[in-house]
Amino acid sequence: MEKRDGSSVLGLKVGLLFNLPVMPSRGETIDYVAEVEVEEQVDAVEDALDRLGLEHQRFPLTEDVEHLVKALKAYASDVVINLCEGAFGDSHLEMNVPAILELLRVPYTGSTPLALGLCQNKGLAKDVLRMRGVPTPDYQILNRFDEWTGGLDYPLFVKPLSEDASLGITRDCFVQDDVELKHRVEYVLSRYRQPALVEQYIAGRELNVALLGNTKPEVLPISEIVFTFSDEPKIVDYSAKWLRESDEYQKTIPTCPANLTSSTRNAVESWALQAYRALCCRDYARIDIRLKGTTPHVLEVNPNPDISPDAGFVRSLRAAGISYEVFIERLIHFAMERHRVPL
Repeated sequence: MEKRDGSSVLGLKVGLLFNLPVMPSRGETIDYVAEVEVEEQVDAVEDALDRLGLEHQRFPLTEDVEHLVKALKAYASDVVINLCEGAFGDSHLEMNVPAILELLRVPYTGSTPLALGLCQNKGLAKDVLRMRGVPTPDYQILNRFDEWTGGLDYPLFVKPLSEDASLGITRDCFVQDDVELKHRVEYVLSRYRQPALVEQYIAGRELNVALLGNTKPEVLPISEIVFTFSDEPKIVDYSAKWLRESDEYQKTIPTCPANLTSSTRNAVESWALQAYRALCCRDYARIDIRLKGTTPHVLEVNPNPDISPDAGFVRSLRAAGISYEVFIERLIHFAMERHRVPL
């Protein structure tokens, strides 16, 4: 990847767009903890922009979208860093935010509305991965439990079809018979008000693959999530991701770079790149992978992933020797290059 220095972006005006934390419109009350995390990202990006010597302004997304549009026009940003993970407490609206920026013809960082919407619907994303030959666990989508026809061997894993940030993911998602499956599917349908994704549970090593770039995306050092509890399921559930005092958080330890053989690492990187391209990701993304033996299976593709200082993506940046401000500078360059020569 071409190296840059901060002087090449001097003079740009940068808008920093993010969703204000709002109590989620569905799910559990505790899901609000994940909403607050966006503030850490905003602070970190703002610090990086200061170090780069760039003029910048915050643009919080509220329900007054008309005011946001007027503010963006008045500031006349050269580029917008899009940190929105939803709107009004609803992650399903995430794809609409960059659509506003496209209509305003403002260059912005990260993936397009198409990629964000495609990846948020986990079943549709898995359909595309399957069509492209990318390994992913076998799955079914249930709009109600009586659609279940079997065909998948237990244990299975049940999660909301279209949520981010591990919302709706607990150890109860791991089911071992029809009774447990029915209970969890009905929980997802009622509490998260959306279909349930039922997929084969893979007992194996869990890897996070961070990618950066477009024409020739760079695969950053791979992270592994090391589970220090012995019983299944070994998963990164909501508690392990967000609740620092929880047992799940304490016993779910990331390590980067992961200790992989060269052949396994090459296979993981290859499938991650194929998944990144198949789902139209742009600028940066994180691919979650499980190893079944030595065969990688893509669990999820996360465009515009969390870039708070302790997030997995930033852990891979550090392992690659890429400072946070250089990363932010590269995101800005990606957006500006598209503006000059549309991809």
